[in-house]
Amino acid sequence: MVGTGRFELPACRLGGDRSIHLSYVPTQLSLTWIAVGYNWKKMTHLLKSILILVVLALGVFGQESMNNEGIMKLVKSGMSEDLIVSVIRHQPGIYLLGANELVTLKEAGVSERLITEMLDKGKGDTSPQPSATPKPVVAAKKAMVPGPGLFYKKNGEYFELITEDVEWKTSGAMNNILSAGIVKKDLNGELAGPSSRNFLTNPIEIVISTAKGLTVHSYILLPLKLEDGARSFKVGPVNKKSGVAKGAIAFGAEKLGENMFRMVIPTALGPGEYGILAAVPSDATTPTSKIFTFRILI
Repeated sequence: MVGTGRFELPACRLGGDRSIHLSYVPTQLSLTWIAVGYNWKKMTHLLKSILILVVLALGVFGQESMNNEGIMKLVKSGMSEDLIVSVIRHQPGIYLLGANELVTLKEAGVSERLITEMLDKGKGDTSPQPSATPKPVVAAKKAMVPGPGLFYKKNGEYFELITEDVEWKTSGAMNNILSAGIVKKDLNGELAGPSSRNFLTNPIEIVISTAKGLTVHSYILLPLKLEDGARSFKVGPVNKKSGVAKGAIAFGAEKLGENMFRMVIPTALGPGEYGILAAVPSDATTPTSKIFTFRILI
């Protein structure tokens, strides 16, 4: 690492007994040759490539610690994604990865692959770090969470899923939903904004602590479609053969305790936006209802 020692690149084989070895320290750059009968003209392209990598390394690794702003600067500079991944993995860094920060990173053009690397870096770093993530509600061997609500598991702890308002595009929508999770006719709903503020990575674990008067069957898992800067969904009556509401994703339930269930999703959800609608009927004059949302990064 720069400032504390020597940085070395693996030796490059040139054929036969020839090879090149490259290393540098903060105050000097050295090339060590172990070659016999090499041709300088043939080595020109290789030398240029190596020197370019050294310059980039000196500029990037010279920083003491990386952070969100540093990653956004690297992305904006046009640096390749593979090189930025290497920086995240090998350079010390303190990353703030709460919901607001993740949205800012996405808006700055930081890819989900890089965000995942930053999340993994945080998992592997045991040093104290500031955090903008929600305070864990409980850490226990069993999924014990304060209810009612929906909670996702991260690093052995449970965090509450944030809800959003649904704007129904179908008139009288709330009169066509029963508390048992039964939808009487096709309904169209819309959510403001292009992304949920809950970011999850596979494998996901979601626990449902049901509210009074509801059962686990009152919840409907739906894929959300991005349209004109907003997210939308369609849900309809239950299919008599599959037992799943039209447009919904099937899931099972494992009982953990009284009014507490773990969602069991047969097939891992792909990257994208999702919502869990609690089928709670209300007065027909109410134009909105709540939906638990999350985004799968990878």
